[in-house]
Amino acid sequence: MFEPALAYFAGLDIWGWLEILAMVVGIYYVYLEIRKTRLLWYVCILTSILNIFVYWHNNFLSMTVIQVYYIVMAFYGIHAFKEIKEEAIAEYGEEKNPTGQKVAIRRFDWRTGAWTLGIAVPAFFILSHILRVYAEANGTALFPSQPYWDAFIAVGSMVGTFFLSKSYMCQWYIWIGLDLLTVGVFIYSGMYWMAAMYVCYIVMSLFGIRNWRRNGVYVD
Repeated sequence: MFEPALAYFAGLDIWGWLEILAMVVGIYYVYLEIRKTRLLWYVCILTSILNIFVYWHNNFLSMTVIQVYYIVMAFYGIHAFKEIKEEAIAEYGEEKNPTGQKVAIRRFDWRTGAWTLGIAVPAFFILSHILRVYAEANGTALFPSQPYWDAFIAVGSMVGTFFLSKSYMCQWYIWIGLDLLTVGVFIYSGMYWMAAMYVCYIVMSLFGIRNWRRNGVYVD
């Protein structure tokens, strides 16, 4: 009964096991994001390091480089989460909610959204052009449109991570959209464990929206 599964795992190389490890750590990261604890940023650093190797091995170049951005944002996020938590305590006190801690969030700032979009759109076109030229010169694309999907997911992920650091509720909706796209791209690319991870991300994002709505307190 278990022989096919055992044979599958026995046949995995180091890259296969690394992909599984990245999936497990990544799921734990989103769990911490739902709870909105500062620990998520430390786990973000770990999962980003793992993903550098996974994405590089599978020729998702911009998603490899974007992991460096995640690491940098993790250090900013540690500070930002500490700051908003202190503001929430000052405004609402130490009262606990059913999950053990209030979820301090901010109302979406449309000016921030506007300049973020103003940077993200040209960044996508520039990045996708660079990736397409590189893929054509080196024959690294797994399928013709990969450079465009790679660039779109990478730039969108930058926006999502920035909005998470700002504690905006809308970051969850951005991640759901990106994760849906990523699942399709990874299945097509044969990265089934990573695709499974992003399916888990989608489900967990729905729980994240529910938790932030139920236990969130706005700090503005």
